[in-house]
Amino acid sequence: MKKTGIMLEAARRGFTLVELLVVVAILGILGTIAIQNVKAHIDKANETAARATVQTVSEAVTSYYIKNKKMPGSLAQLTEGSDDDPPILEGGDKAINDPWDNELKYEQKGKRFVVISAGPDGEFGTEDDIRSDKKK
Repeated sequence: MKKTGIMLEAARRGFTLVELLVVVAILGILGTIAIQNVKAHIDKANETAARATVQTVSEAVTSYYIKNKKMPGSLAQLTEGSDDDPPILEGGDKAINDPWDNELKYEQKGKRFVVISAGPDGEFGTEDDIRSDKKK
């Protein structure tokens, strides 16, 4: 009977420090794995959103050209309306920004143009740029 009493008393004392440290370590590892997976999905979603934004702005440039018989001088012209007409792109300056909140770049030569997002690194001319003239 004495042995049972000692075992019950030990069980009532709770967890040891080592047991708590093991649980905290396991939770930390699981949390790290979860965060990495979520970050990968966020990065992919931002890339998809950037491609959609570049495509939408590119189509707006084409609409501007059809409507005005000239290319816009800048993307900002797409967000400006007149007294008679609403802007081609709604949303103000945010409409010409990518998901990383960088302004899109617009390059034009004659009737040819390209709309470019700097991508996640925020720098133009790098490998992660998203361009309207390149399909991925």
